[in-house]
Amino acid sequence: MNLPFSEIPAITTLALPASDVIVRATVLLGCTGLTAMLLHRAAAATRHAVWTLGMVGALVLPVLSIALPRWELPVVTIPSPQIAPARTSPAPLLTGARAYPAPIATGREADARNSTAETTAPQFRQSNSDRMSPAGVVLIVWLAGTIAILGRLLLGIVAVQWMTRRIERVTEAPWLAMAGALAQGLGVCSKVTFFRSQTATMPMAWGLWRPGVVMPSDADTWPTARLRIVLLHELAHVKRRDCLTHALAQIACAVHWFNPLAWIAARRIRAERERACDDLVLAAGTRGSDYADQLLDVARSMRGGRFPSMLAGATLAMAHRTQLEGRLLAILDPERPRSGLSRGRRTAAVTVAACAVMPLATLQPWAYVERGDEAQTFHLSHVLVSQAPEPAPTPPSRPQTAPSAVPADRKARETDLDRELAVEHQAHETATAIVEGVLEGVVGGVIDGVLGAIQDVGDQRSTAAGKRTVDPRTIAALATALKDIDVEVREAALGALIHLRDPQVYEPLIVALGDASEDIRELAAMGLGELGDLRSLEALARALDDQSASVREQAILALGRLGDTRSAAPLARGLKDESASVREQAAFALGQLRDPAHLDALAAALQDSSPDVREMAAFALGQMRDARAAVPLISALKDSNADVRHHAAFGLGQLRNRSAVEALVIAMKDSDADVRAQVAFALGQIGDPRAIDALTGALKDANAEVRQMAAFALGQLAR
Repeated sequence: MNLPFSEIPAITTLALPASDVIVRATVLLGCTGLTAMLLHRAAAATRHAVWTLGMVGALVLPVLSIALPRWELPVVTIPSPQIAPARTSPAPLLTGARAYPAPIATGREADARNSTAETTAPQFRQSNSDRMSPAGVVLIVWLAGTIAILGRLLLGIVAVQWMTRRIERVTEAPWLAMAGALAQGLGVCSKVTFFRSQTATMPMAWGLWRPGVVMPSDADTWPTARLRIVLLHELAHVKRRDCLTHALAQIACAVHWFNPLAWIAARRIRAERERACDDLVLAAGTRGSDYADQLLDVARSMRGGRFPSMLAGATLAMAHRTQLEGRLLAILDPERPRSGLSRGRRTAAVTVAACAVMPLATLQPWAYVERGDEAQTFHLSHVLVSQAPEPAPTPPSRPQTAPSAVPADRKARETDLDRELAVEHQAHETATAIVEGVLEGVVGGVIDGVLGAIQDVGDQRSTAAGKRTVDPRTIAALATALKDIDVEVREAALGALIHLRDPQVYEPLIVALGDASEDIRELAAMGLGELGDLRSLEALARALDDQSASVREQAILALGRLGDTRSAAPLARGLKDESASVREQAAFALGQLRDPAHLDALAAALQDSSPDVREMAAFALGQMRDARAAVPLISALKDSNADVRHHAAFGLGQLRNRSAVEALVIAMKDSDADVRAQVAFALGQIGDPRAIDALTGALKDANAEVRQMAAFALGQLAR
């Protein structure tokens, strides 16, 4: 549909092309994530290559879109952003908030009008120049984010150059000959320079063209096994040119910093990069259990500080704690492939990526329409209705003059102008809606889909890992790490044990339940609940005396997940805990066990000071399906909290006890509409004819949900 159009703000003209760039990058990164998920059982080097090619493609997409010929598929056409030529007609006459074409004037009147225009025009131009356009604001915000991220990379490069001039270059060291032999064995072509630092505690690699490796000053005293593993890992970074891919990923994040998928891709590149280097270390003959032990030792020795953080933008540290858990699981998994990418596979991957990026870069779903003085159109394919409604013309707000002062053709022009302005306004709003819809729908949909698929694959892999027998050496290595003095190391090892979901992890989890760290104890209680081993019942019951409320709450949840009636006694004890959240979870767990021996404890919980606890106790009593629960639930129909009354009515409906009909009929007059609706449903569940009058009266209730539920209940009674 073609709409008349005279002037569109710059933000509208530039928004569609800008959103087109965002959508291109989002589609590319989304497809990259899906491809990586399909390759979840492949080697880490393969997934790293996929993510890297996706980020490089997103980086070059804007350049290719400009340089390559365009294949137009004009879903949307917008006016050309070029500035329209100045009109030679006189400036419009402003009257109130409206603009009308000035009548043609001659003689003295024209001279006066021209002098007035010359006086006022500069002021009008000055006011426009002082006001920044929305497009300019968006550009400044984007540039600020890009400069900030690139600044971190440049700061890291400068810090590395500064450090290399001030630390010792290694020319003699007990391990230098070993490093040369390992580099030759890995096929490292570049000459690697080694440095020794008194400040750095973590081995690091850097350098795009002239690679270097920093070793801590105490590396000379390390055992041979650790030296071999550390040197292999850092040389693997050099062989794979990981510093280059790391820099490219950061530049891509700087360009697309507003796109969440870019940061997800960068995080996956870091994780797969470290796992790929781990694979090279293991492929060189290192045992997985030995490597895991040494990696934990290196992580433990790392000290955080300002200096290492400055280098983070340009260096690759060996053991980031945030990646430790996943790396340990991958290292200790004997079924994972460890092969790298051959030259042929790399060439094929680059070719496939280019074949995907090139068409995406050349496709242009929008087209410019040249502006003209006589006919200017705004075309929105498949978006607007076939004909825009014509708004009724509004008379101008101006002093009335004699009929002879306003000719008939002047009135016609004003009416046409009203219609044109209204249609232009509609076109502008539609264009804005398209941009917002593209950004929110496409970008958000791809992100949600990728994250959801990643979660699904992760769940499938965790389930598969739970069914597989784990090497006892893996359990032993992680159990040893639970004794580490560093809390973060113990937490990472415990998380890895829980993810294994193997019966062998029972003992280490029991040990962790007595850890000095509150977070470790809480995580151990959660792991025991997921493991489902009934042997943990006594240990979890003892954890109910823990000084931390979060640990006690997690122990309650674990006892409930065990699903054993022997858990009922400690759960009933949890109903008296000082923490309201613990009491609430204990009430819920007792309801799931349905042990009638503790019905009185739940009935007493209906008098709790916390409305959340009373609400959960009412729900649990309904789950008991015991007729003795009717009396306390009838009493709860008078609770001061509407949610408690709601769950009491629900519980009575679950019990289907006819003794509750009279109390429920009275509750049909409750002040809360949700409670009345739940009461009507409960009466329908009970099916007692004494409720007919109350339900019939509820058909006239002011709330539609109550009327609907009353009609449903009457239908149940008629059966």
